[in-house]
Amino acid sequence: MSSLTKQEFRFLEESCRFITGETEVEDTISLHDLIHNGSIDYLEKVKNVLGTDELDVAASLLMKRLGFLTVNYLLSMSAFNKTIKVDSAEIWIDSFVENNSWLPKLRYTNVEAVVAPADDREAWRLSHFDELFGGIITPLINRMAKETKVSRQTLWENIMLYVYWMYESILPNLDIEAPNQEEDFASLRKANPAIFGMRRNPAATFYKPKTYVEQHQAEIRVRTTCCYYYKTTSEGTRCSTCPLDCKIN
Repeated sequence: MSSLTKQEFRFLEESCRFITGETEVEDTISLHDLIHNGSIDYLEKVKNVLGTDELDVAASLLMKRLGFLTVNYLLSMSAFNKTIKVDSAEIWIDSFVENNSWLPKLRYTNVEAVVAPADDREAWRLSHFDELFGGIITPLINRMAKETKVSRQTLWENIMLYVYWMYESILPNLDIEAPNQEEDFASLRKANPAIFGMRRNPAATFYKPKTYVEQHQAEIRVRTTCCYYYKTTSEGTRCSTCPLDCKIN
């Protein structure tokens, strides 16, 4: 076991909604509770803060926020050459509202890191993909899909778009040497679908070519599913990658 350096801590705290220690807010819940005790009561709170009456909308937007758990983990793997140990009982969702938006932070009550071995990186990262996705994300998505009837496809795409953003936009712009990032990303897209509880690996399924969208004057990877964000805004504002928006325009 190792730990994160002060510089690594600072980057995750400033950029990835990562915090540690004791909570500073009243509204908090562990991932363990969500997975093992059910998500309905918590999603009722999320509904209220988002201003929606629909549980599936709350579940979808919660999983978008939890995309940063995956970002924290995979960024540490590819940029810091170590992974943060994930234990659902030691990771909490602390609610914060910033500029009228619900933007919870992921609080780790214990931070331990596992440094990559000098050889056989593939076996190391596959075991850690299983730890993160098989042990945390998959059971969480399965629980929410069962309780709220939201599509697992939607929830997985919510997660994977953050993964793509991290590998394509964040890591290349870091002032840090990350020689394994392309290899790590490719390995994730080839991982066994079983760890995701799906017939096909969602990391590969949603990794579609970007297309030029006239409205946004940019090359965009248009989503396959809608995340329902527009149902939480009074103006019905859609994400720039929304398939409904791009089809309309």
